[in-house]
Amino acid sequence: MNKSNYNISDEEMASLVEALDNMLDEEEPDFYGELKTAAWNVLHENPGIDMDEWIDIIMRQYPTEVVDAIGSHPAEAYASLCEMWDDEYTDPETGECNTFRQWAKRFCSYSAIDRYDKTAEQEAILRHLQARQSPKQ
Repeated sequence: MNKSNYNISDEEMASLVEALDNMLDEEEPDFYGELKTAAWNVLHENPGIDMDEWIDIIMRQYPTEVVDAIGSHPAEAYASLCEMWDDEYTDPETGECNTFRQWAKRFCSYSAIDRYDKTAEQEAILRHLQARQSPKQ
């Protein structure tokens, strides 16, 4: 049997074990979640688009997110995005949850997006005011 050429103290070994434990405990990035956020942004910024336009814009404007979440094979990425069209996404600002297909219908025009944004802003103000009142009660 070969004798180790390295002399490691107990403290050094404990430090290495702790460092490895910390690396294993770190959360991995949510690549699919990042892609879903990008996909929602495409709908929010491009009123009235259909699924094919949505997929085209996602693949052109967010290639890193697509590759990280789905992979780099174009046909597989397209098929996965087609399936994503019926996945749900919850807007973190409002808590509203819809499928991407439903968001596309919701964001059918610039005026519809403007109404949605104004409602979201009013809800944020209301939540802020309610949070300020809660500690006083």
